[in-house]
Amino acid sequence: MNSVNKYEYNIACAADMLAHKSDGTIVPLRDVPYEKVKFIGGRWRVQDEFSHKIQRVRDRDFVLGERLNFQGRMPFEYYRAYTIVENCYGKHLCDGYPMVVAKYETDNAIHWGYGRTIESARAFLGVRLFDVYMDTIHSVACKNKNNQK
Repeated sequence: MNSVNKYEYNIACAADMLAHKSDGTIVPLRDVPYEKVKFIGGRWRVQDEFSHKIQRVRDRDFVLGERLNFQGRMPFEYYRAYTIVENCYGKHLCDGYPMVVAKYETDNAIHWGYGRTIESARAFLGVRLFDVYMDTIHSVACKNKNNQK
């Protein structure tokens, strides 16, 4: 996690180096555990706590918020979702521009999609399900056509 090794951290602590916090305050580096600090941009920076559970959705990280009260034809669940941004002080929620995440549980896996709206999240999840279950869908949808050969 850290950009420097523990030996360099210990030398910096012995030299009474300071660590910068995201709120603008400065604290002695020796008062901050090695696991909670990074050396970035020539300064020791205390990493903010990030206690949210991260959900990976199609190669993108989100923090899921409240479940949306939407009942469509598809048996999907929809959630308000927040993207994660990272700066020199750690991970933070980008809550000013929420997304929508769609979820569908099968016997074999949980499938996800996301978008700016319920409609786009549903569409991306539908494409994902088609990719996974294409052979099954094709065999049922084209049963009579396949029997004519």
